[in-house]
Amino acid sequence: MIKKIAFLVALLPLIGLTAPKIARADASPKADMQQTIDQIIKIASALPGDDKKIERRQKLRELINPKFNFNEMSKRSLGANWNDITPQEQADFTHVFSELLARTYLSKIETVKPGMVTVESEQVEAPRAVVKTTVVSKGDTFPIDYKLMLQGGSWQVYDVVIENIGLVANYRNEFSGIIRKDKFSGLMERLRKKVE
Repeated sequence: MIKKIAFLVALLPLIGLTAPKIARADASPKADMQQTIDQIIKIASALPGDDKKIERRQKLRELINPKFNFNEMSKRSLGANWNDITPQEQADFTHVFSELLARTYLSKIETVKPGMVTVESEQVEAPRAVVKTTVVSKGDTFPIDYKLMLQGGSWQVYDVVIENIGLVANYRNEFSGIIRKDKFSGLMERLRKKVE
């Protein structure tokens, strides 16, 4: 299960990275996902090998950053603890948390190949949507549901669910335990060390 959750996080960037910089509010999240998968495969294919790693990851990151709703993910990952910290601490947490997600999983995005991800369906109740996919990895097939919200005219990821386990809930449980033991400052210290 831990491996599947790690893979789930690795696929977060596959949502919402459409070629146009500004998506229409009525754009299909399902179509956006398919375009995104194609775009990531194209980048990985155009820049293969270790000698192109820096350029390849830079291009992938340019796509990823604006398509996550890191503020919403951060807020939900802290749960009730979000309201117990200052606005500056909220901003610091969002910055470190988003940096950690991006740095940790950029290398895994490069492994996405044609036929690996099948976009099955979408459920849209604007400003929210769920895109259902099926992923094949190392002989295993499992569903991944992406939760999106319409923000600034484009669909952005704020949670991902695999086999009824959500990324945000998983982090919230982990972070709550750390905060109970070491307070918010202890959580930030751990996250900063991971980023370093």
